[in-house]
Amino acid sequence: MIAVAIAASVACGGESSVAGPATTPSTALQMAFSVSDLSVGTNRIAFGLLEAGLGPVRGAVVQVSTFFLTEETQEGPLETVSAVFRPWPVGAGGVYTAQVTFDRPGTWGLGAIVVNSDGSVRESSARVEVAQESFAPQIGSKAPRSVTKTARDVGKLEEITTDPDPDPDLYTLTIAEALDAGRPLVVAFSTPAYCTTATCGPQLDVVKELKRQHGDRINFIHVEIYDNPLEIQGDLNRGRLADAVTEWNLRSEPWTFIMDGIGIVIGRFEGFTTQEELEATLAAVIE
Repeated sequence: MIAVAIAASVACGGESSVAGPATTPSTALQMAFSVSDLSVGTNRIAFGLLEAGLGPVRGAVVQVSTFFLTEETQEGPLETVSAVFRPWPVGAGGVYTAQVTFDRPGTWGLGAIVVNSDGSVRESSARVEVAQESFAPQIGSKAPRSVTKTARDVGKLEEITTDPDPDPDLYTLTIAEALDAGRPLVVAFSTPAYCTTATCGPQLDVVKELKRQHGDRINFIHVEIYDNPLEIQGDLNRGRLADAVTEWNLRSEPWTFIMDGIGIVIGRFEGFTTQEELEATLAAVIE
């Protein structure tokens, strides 16, 4: 019955509803995605659930199903998975995350059944475009050998980071040097001072905490999104993207990547990602 309800929601563009308990009417919710680079293969999706007039829905039990859509038909559900709520460290926000697989490019529907703590059931749906290949490096690909700026290239760290409390260890190696070191590598692309989502600083704090715990076995690098942070002075029209941002073909921020000891991407995370999520991937390369 859940699968049928989700299918109806996707087919109707999220306007239909699914019956909850007899005494509780269901209410449609809006899915707001915080990821944009979706491609054929396994993807981490992240989305918020918004209720009109009330704001975000936090901590609900959520199941997500996928459907392949054409102008005439929809195929599915092809996969149904549970989503986990990940609170953001700023404000009252947070996202639900899940791993889903798209087996072909095109328009896909995502339908969600949401069960609240009081037992009420609601639904939501959205359509997303899936490309044959992602813009950013895909899992299983070789990481680009970017020659990023380090502390050796500048007189002070403020020239290469907008982090108000920078960890010097994150600016000792270029990405190319770290890839040659034969150790796993975590690279965080973020701009704490100019982040469009206000999550770049918190994301970098998560990476710094991971470095404190695992820095003896894993290399960590922060790459500032802008090459000239001191020249921006609050006006992003003055900003120049760092070469590595272009080389990695990043179209949003923040991004965090995890590479194994031979430079293969084993984890890629668009948007804010919790320490728990990153550690789950790092477990595969921590001896």
